[in-house]
Amino acid sequence: MVKWWVLAGLILVTLVACDDGQPVGVEGKVTNKESKELIERMEWVENANIELLAKEKLKSSKRFLAVLNDGEIFIPGLSEDVSEMVVTNGDYEVLAGMSDVVYNSRHAELRVKTRDFATAYNKTLINLIKSNS
Repeated sequence: MVKWWVLAGLILVTLVACDDGQPVGVEGKVTNKESKELIERMEWVENANIELLAKEKLKSSKRFLAVLNDGEIFIPGLSEDVSEMVVTNGDYEVLAGMSDVVYNSRHAELRVKTRDFATAYNKTLINLIKSNS
């Protein structure tokens, strides 16, 4: 009879041998080049201005900034009912790199900054919409 730890060791060796070290995304393998390009597309958030962007997008058809949360579209900073209304109306843009997959520490850092920015931006946009009505 094979001991459980021998079997566990064999499984671990097999998994390590099959791993090529690349981050794995929802659609499959992601190369370092692809994750680098994604991170570069997300770096806009470090120099973005909430008020300017909200004023620019006020009359756009896709005004709100959205993220994916467990595969669902979510509008940070808004109540659940308002978020659902925005999603139903299609009045949003899903931000790059904000899926459920995290590729590395820089990506994780940018995801936090982007979500914080989207939260503040969406609240600012709601206030602008209310003040212009």
